[in-house]
Amino acid sequence: MTGTGASMRLTEHGFVQLAASLDLQPTASGTWNDSGLQVTLPVAGTYELDASVRAALSGTSPVNTFISARLWDVTAGVVVPGSETIVHQISLTAPAGAVTSGLNITGPIQVEYDVPGARVVRLQGRRVNATGASLGASILANTDGRTTLRFKRIA
Repeated sequence: MTGTGASMRLTEHGFVQLAASLDLQPTASGTWNDSGLQVTLPVAGTYELDASVRAALSGTSPVNTFISARLWDVTAGVVVPGSETIVHQISLTAPAGAVTSGLNITGPIQVEYDVPGARVVRLQGRRVNATGASLGASILANTDGRTTLRFKRIA
């Protein structure tokens, strides 16, 4: 496109919702788990990737536990650079058993990603117990709030 004032319309885009919640509690602390949420980037280019990750976490004092999420390039077998984030954390320093907390929080992942060809990108999550142990840890998908992943090719 040179000098004509015309613009190029990019049509590579997509949006998906997590179909079923991902229970992180049964796996060992620090273990990355694949969610059922993934997109296929159809062609080479630069993409905006945007995830909204809804997480639920609970614990009883003393506890310091968190849920992390990231985007995983399944095709290349690598983490999408800059996509790692702590979605939710509970840190309770009260005496043993004095306080129990359980919360739902939604956190974003927003990155640009350059790919040399078609790629499959998947959301992964993990629970990390730094002190004590969580009582429950999940990435959620239900009518009270969705976990989503969107992509748009920008170049």
